[in-house]
Formats: sequence, structure tokens, C-alpha cells
Amino acid sequence: MRVVLINSIFPNPVEPNKGNFILKNLEFYPANIELEVIAPVPLGLGLRRGKKVKLPLKRRLVLGSRELTIHHPRFVLLPRNLLRPIVSYIEYLCVLPLLKRLMRQGKIDLLHANFAMPDGIATRMLAQKLDIPYIITEHLGSLKDLLANKRLRSLLLNAYRDAYKVIAVSENTRKIILEGNPALSNLRVIPNGIDLKLFKLSISPSASIHKLIYVGNLVEQKGVQVLLKAIMLIADPGLKLSIVGEGQYSAKLKSLCCEYGLEAQVEFMGEKTPSEVAQLLANHHALVHPSFIESFGIVVLEALAVGIPVLATYNGGSEHILKPELGVLVAPRDAKALAEGIRELRQNHYDPQLLRDYVVENYSLENVVAQTLTEYPKHKRDKCICHLSSVHVRTDVRVFYKQCLSLIEAGYKVHLVVADKGRHERKSGVIIHDIGDFVSRKKRFFLAPWRILRRARYIPADAYQIHDPELIPMAILLKRLSGKPVVYDIHECYPEMFLHKEYLSPLAGKLLSFLIRRLESWAVRTLDASIAATEHIAEQFSSVPIVHNYPILAEWTNVSSDPSRYHSRNICYIGNITRERGIGQIIKAIENVDCRFHLAGNYEPKEFRDELAALAGFSKVIEYGYVNRQQAADIFSECALGVVLFDRSPNHLHSLSTKMFEYMAAALPILVSDLPANRKLLDKAVAGLYIDSSDVSLIQDVLNKLLSEPEKLAQMGAEGKRLVTQELSWESEKARYLKLYEELL
Repeated sequence: MRVVLINSIFPNPVEPNKGNFILKNLEFYPANIELEVIAPVPLGLGLRRGKKVKLPLKRRLVLGSRELTIHHPRFVLLPRNLLRPIVSYIEYLCVLPLLKRLMRQGKIDLLHANFAMPDGIATRMLAQKLDIPYIITEHLGSLKDLLANKRLRSLLLNAYRDAYKVIAVSENTRKIILEGNPALSNLRVIPNGIDLKLFKLSISPSASIHKLIYVGNLVEQKGVQVLLKAIMLIADPGLKLSIVGEGQYSAKLKSLCCEYGLEAQVEFMGEKTPSEVAQLLANHHALVHPSFIESFGIVVLEALAVGIPVLATYNGGSEHILKPELGVLVAPRDAKALAEGIRELRQNHYDPQLLRDYVVENYSLENVVAQTLTEYPKHKRDKCICHLSSVHVRTDVRVFYKQCLSLIEAGYKVHLVVADKGRHERKSGVIIHDIGDFVSRKKRFFLAPWRILRRARYIPADAYQIHDPELIPMAILLKRLSGKPVVYDIHECYPEMFLHKEYLSPLAGKLLSFLIRRLESWAVRTLDASIAATEHIAEQFSSVPIVHNYPILAEWTNVSSDPSRYHSRNICYIGNITRERGIGQIIKAIENVDCRFHLAGNYEPKEFRDELAALAGFSKVIEYGYVNRQQAADIFSECALGVVLFDRSPNHLHSLSTKMFEYMAAALPILVSDLPANRKLLDKAVAGLYIDSSDVSLIQDVLNKLLSEPEKLAQMGAEGKRLVTQELSWESEKARYLKLYEELL
């Protein structure tokens, strides 16, 4: 695999420490990934920095066992706020000829940019021009301010939207990006890491903390001026501070030292190399990191790695790293809070080995690079798979997030044809075609299959997969016309389901059930392969393999593990909001329960909301409408219990709700119906309770009891997560699904 990194924030002979953390990552890339770096620099950089250093257009750098080629094309750097949106376009123009030349030398599989502004925006234009996938790793601390700029907002959001993956280095950065585009599905959180070989554990920890150190740029937003005032407020001559770094605020800070009478306590040490920083950290007792805003804060990890505690502010990055046993967190821009934090830090005892072990376990560069590589696109295959559905929306969890994205990750080209009234788009590598929405079920049933067939005939796929029984006649015709294999994915036990559809009369339900049973038997015999979502569905046929609808574990790793969530008295349901799912009974029950009901999803039918809103308990409902996967994770992190109370319809008796598994993956205990499949699962692992979903008073009593026992909820949540992690995840099903296509093709 050949990867080209495009980073204007990268070490160069004039600025040897600029973006050094990006360079350190590259040392841990495996040998089978070929790397080149394009690091654009502004014209006259040496003159601007007052350094007479030659900066070549191309240089070679030995990095461990790897020799790295680094290109430094020149671009015009405009004043900070003048025509800022076109800076990325200027970078695009200066990089394009070089990138074309590199492509002539050999195929480029991926472009990887760090920071969306300006590099990610420029990389998007390069990727679209040259048809190369790209990834953005977002480190920018001031991202929220950039997204508030109307001229930059659309450029940034388009760059995130069209990327193969976007990697946020902190949970705070992820949330800021999602505020701009809640529908983003290609976003992951992978923190920065450090080279543990460079940062050794200090062998002589001090019994008292009196030597503090600050490491970073000397600019206003780093808050060093607030730190100096805090030291003045403490008024302890024995407290010393070393300031490591350079910047435009240096003179101002030295002036403040004189004004506060701190000349004997504060030493300005200038800029240092990474190895010098590592040694200085080991020779001090604590790091102080008073920044106003950060995307991450890698120096915090470096301090912990040498075994010294950290005093930091709530700046967007540090609060996602530090725990009480590692240091102290205080409000930013507040000298009194910082002074109190220093006093608290000096009163506490910290175990140096515990501090380092925390970094080793969570932030080693080897682990961070390994996580990053899992987000890279897999080697492209020549084969193309086309998914077809007239019922499911483009973001259906089983169809899109599990099957389509698994095929993309395995290197297949994937098309998805839907009828959801959305637009044609490319989403996370999947090419989505929309044939339009239909005003009634009858029109959809009779017209959608033929529109889908017409669209499918224009897609040069090597195999097709249908997801709805109404597409079976079309699928058999498509197989004969194209000569390509067709797979039928059976999501539900449809013959049983149609016996209980409220919009069908009993006679119509029985007739439709009979016809679908015969139609599906014909499909399983005629099509090239079929798969079933549950054992019960598979039992209706012979020799149909099962690909369970288990949750994707990676989607729920960012759900808060804060035990306070189990004290919240919040319950949640996420999914289609229908009568058969017990929503009415829950809202009736919570009228006399001290709780909040977080309800997310679309009402089916829409009039059902009016029926629910008339209930007294609806005043305790918090409505979200349709939510994406990241928003669902945020809801889960605020709740103590997940509910899914399906009625006793025959198609529910032997199936396990996908949403139930997602609750468990997010460490949420579950309250479910006493259906046979649910009983069997919860008798195996006490991850929640099953009850009669028709008994409102029983639901009320159980909710009152469960929400009053947060410790029990936490135990159930942990047991559910253990069960899903070890046995019931999509990650364990994916290999079976991919093997199906390997054998077919």
C-alpha cells in the first residue's frame, strides 16, 4: 500500500519541531506500507523566521529502519484573515503537479492529511481530481471558531463528509465536528500517542512538589500569563517554574514576571528538542498545562509517561486524558482556580509507576498507529456488489453499516439502490442511488421493484443482494438477464409478520402470508444464495446460513463509562416508534415513576405520536426524532436503562431485537418482554430483566425498583457488555458474511 501524507504542519530544517508528533507516528508504520510526505511551506520561510537555513524542495530522512522522502513545495502564505478560504486552494495548486508526478511513478492508494484547515480541504480537491481516497486526522484546537466562520464552514464540512474516514484525536473534537454535521458516519476517535522509548520513568520522585514545568508555544491561548499570576497569588518563594518554548507572547510573559516579582522563581528555557523535553520533564515534579483550548494535549501524556502528575485546565483535550489519580483539573482563564489547583497538587501523593502504566496501556504510539491503520481502506478488489432495497432507508443498520461497509473494508466496490427520497451520493465509499419515494404502500409494492430493476441493469455489478420479499420476482429476472449471482437476505419472518399488520384485514393478512411463504421458498431454491438474520428464520428453510444482526462493537466504544449514568434515572428507547414495541405501555407506566424517557426514532404511523402525546406520562418524554449512530451513543451515555418491550406477535416470539444488543454493547442494562428468545438470553447472563409487556402496573413497579438500585444496574450493564463483546458482535459475524461473497465470486 502506498500512502502520501499531506501536512503543512510538519518538521522542516527551518522549524525542526513543528508537527514533530506527526513525524513520530511514521516510525511505527509497518514496512509493507510505502510512505511519502508532502509538507508545503510558505515562500520565504527562513527569512520570516530569521534563520539562514537552506530548505530544499526534496529531502531524505532516515526514520528508524525506514528512509523517508519529504517534499517541500512552496506556496504563498496570505495574512491571517485575508482571503483565508482560498489558502487551501493555493495549497491545492502548488501540490497538484507534484502529486501527478508521484502518480506517474506508481499507484497511490491513499492520501492522509492532518488538520482539515488548510490541508484537509486541499486534500479533498486533490483526491477528487485524481480519484484517490483520503483520510483526515483532526487535531485543531480552535476548530469550533473555524466552523463558526461561514466562509470556512462549508469547506470544512465538505472535507469531512467526503473523506473515507475522519479521525478525531479527542471526544471533544468529535462532538464539535458532529455539531456541524450530525449525519456524519465516517468519524472515529483515536487519540494521539507518544514514543515511550523517549520518555523514561523518573527514578527519583520527589516527596514534595516544588519544581513545576510548562512546555508549549508561548501564545496567548496557552494561558501562561494566567499561570504566572497564579504563582504570584501562592506567594511561596520555594515554588519554581520552568517555561519551555518560544512564541510571540514571550516578551509579554517576561514583562509580567518582572511586574509580579517572579524573576527568581521563573526560568525561561527557550525551545528544546523532544529528547531535551523528555529529560527536563523527568527533572521536575509536575507539569502545569493552563491552556484555554486544546484538541488533545500531548505534553500531558509525556509528563505522565515520566511519572510526574499534571495540573491542567478544562480545555477540550485534557479532561479526556486526566483522572483524579493522575492530577488535577481546574477552570481555564482563572488565576485563583489555577493557584488552588497547584496547592491541591502539592498536597496529594501520586504513584509514578501508576501514571506511566496508564499511558503505556492507552497511549503508546504502537497502539495508536495500529488503530489508525485499521481505518485505512483495504486493498481494492476488482469485484463490485450491488445491494437493492425498496423498503430500507440508506442508513439501515444491517444493510448499510454492517454489510455495505464490511464489503468496502474488504476492498469491494459497493453500490446501494434505495427508495427513500434522498439524493444520489457517495457515503463512506458506498455509491448510493435513489429511485424516489412512493406516496402509498401499494404504489411502492408494484412500482418500486421495476424501477430498482431498471437502475440495477445500469450498474456493472458482479453480484446483487436483495433485502425485501417484494423484490424476489425482480431478482430472479435480474439473475437471468445479467447472468450474475443474486443473494436474498431474509431480515424477518415475513409470513408471520404479515399475519399481524394492523393495516391488513385478517383475510388479507393470511393471503399475503401464504403468498410470501411460497415466494420465499421459490427464491431460496432459485437464487444463488440466501442468508437469514435469526435461527428461527433459518428454520423455515433448509440449508440457509445465519448471519446474525449483532451490534458493531466499535460504534459503542465511546459511550461514557462514568458510573454516574446509572444514578441518572433516565431510560431510553431508540428505533421505530410503533404500537407493537410497547411504547404506549412505557409512557403510561412512567406517569408515576421518577424518571425521564429519552425517545428517538420515527413514529409509524405518524398519527401514533398524537395518541402518545395524550397520555399523562408524555410530559416526561424527551423526543429526538431520527438520530444517527453517534447521537445514539450520546443518548446511551446519559441513561441508566434501555427498554424494548415488543408484544407477543408470532414474528417476535423467536427473534432478538437488534436494539437490545446495542444497549448491551453500550453497557446499558435492558428491560425487555418475556418472550422465549429474551428469556433464554437473560437466563444465560443477567444483563437485565424480562417482564410481561402488557402489564402497565408491573412495568411501573419494575422501573421504580430498578432505577433505585444504581449498583445493580451497573452490574447488569457490565454483564451485558461482556456477553456482547465475547459472543454477540457483528465483528464475529462479518467473516461469515464476507466468506459468502468469496465463495460466490
